Amino acid sequence: MAPSKANYFQWQRWIWPVFAGTAAAAAVTWYGLQQEVIDPINQETVPSIKLLRAFDWDEKAFLAVLGLLGCIVLRDLGYMYRLRILSNSSMRWRQCFDSIVLWELASALTPSVVGGSAAAVWILKREGMRWGKSLATIFATALMDELFYLLAVPIMFGIALLSDHSIFPEIASDASGINTSLPVLFGMAYAFIGALTAVILYGLIIQPDATFHRLTRWSKRRPLQRWEPAIASWASDLREASRTLKQATATFWGKAFLATCISWCARFATLNMVFSIFYSNVPHAALLARQLVLWLVLTISPTPGSAGVAELGLPALTSDLIGIAYLAIVVLIWRLSTYFMYLIVGALILPQWLLKTRSDSSVQEPIAAP
Repeated sequence: MAPSKANYFQWQRWIWPVFAGTAAAAAVTWYGLQQEVIDPINQETVPSIKLLRAFDWDEKAFLAVLGLLGCIVLRDLGYMYRLRILSNSSMRWRQCFDSIVLWELASALTPSVVGGSAAAVWILKREGMRWGKSLATIFATALMDELFYLLAVPIMFGIALLSDHSIFPEIASDASGINTSLPVLFGMAYAFIGALTAVILYGLIIQPDATFHRLTRWSKRRPLQRWEPAIASWASDLREASRTLKQATATFWGKAFLATCISWCARFATLNMVFSIFYSNVPHAALLARQLVLWLVLTISPTPGSAGVAELGLPALTSDLIGIAYLAIVVLIWRLSTYFMYLIVGALILPQWLLKTRSDSSVQEPIAAP
C-alpha cells in the first residue's frame, strides 16, 4: 500500500514540532542571556545580555557572516547536485531544490530517531520516480552519508588530538563515570553505524537479488500478505535500480560522494562560522570533532528536529572548549541556520509543490548509470 499523499505534510502536524523547537530555542536563549559570563576581552564578569549589546560588529564578524551564508548555500547545492547525479540528470535543478527542502522539512517535523527518509521516498515518488527506485535513491544517499561520517571521525579526532584539544567534553570530577562512559557509548554507536553501512552496501549494491528474494518471501507471510502485490512491485523496482547502481562507474560514485562530502563539510562548518562571528580564537578542528559527537546524539533524539536536545547538547559539548560568553546567541543563530530556515522555506514552497505534483507524471529513470 502506497503512503497517502496527504500523510506527510498535514498542516496540523506542524503545530507541536514548531512549538517545541521554538520553545526550546527561546528558553535556552533567554536562560543564557540572564547568566553571568566572563568577557573574553577584558576577563570581567558581566551579564550575558550586556556583553551581547556591547558586541562590536567588526570586519571579522562580517566576513564570518558571509562564511555562514556560503556554508548554507554549499550545503544545499551539494545535496541538490548529488540528487541530480543519482537521477542521472532526469530531475531538474528546481525539482532537486524542492525535494531537498521538503526532505529537510520532513526531518524537522519528525523525531530525529525516525528521520525524514520515509517522507523523502514519497517526495521523490511525486517527482516521477517509481517507489522502488525512490527507495534505492534514499538508500544510496544514506550509504554515502554514513560512509562520510565513518571517514570523518578518525580524521577529525586525529587532528583535534594533534592540536592538543580533548575530543569529549571535560566533565566535573564528581561525574567521572560519565567521563569514562561517554567514549565507550560513542564507540558502540560508531560501530553500529559501521555495521549499518555494511548492511546497506551488501543489500543495495553487492547482492540486490538476495534483497529482492527476501522482500518477496517476507511479503508472503501473514502480517504482510495484504500488501504482497505492492511489496513485490517495490522489490522489483528496487532490484532494477540496485543493479544499475552496481554497474555504475567509479566516476558516477566519485561525483556523488564528492557532493556528499561538500554538503556535510559545509553543514558542520556552519557552526564554526557562527562561533567565528563572536569569538576571536575558535579551535576549529576540535569544534568539528565535538560536532561529530553531537551529531550522533542528535540522531537518536526522540523529539521533532532534535528540538531541545540540540539546544542543550551544544552548550554541554562545547562550553568547556570555547566558553559561554556568547553561547546563547550562537545556539539561536545555529538553529536558525539549520532548523528554522527549512520550516520557513518549506512552508513557502510546499503548497505550490503539492499542486504542481498532484497529477500523476510520467515515470522518470532516476538512477541510470552514465
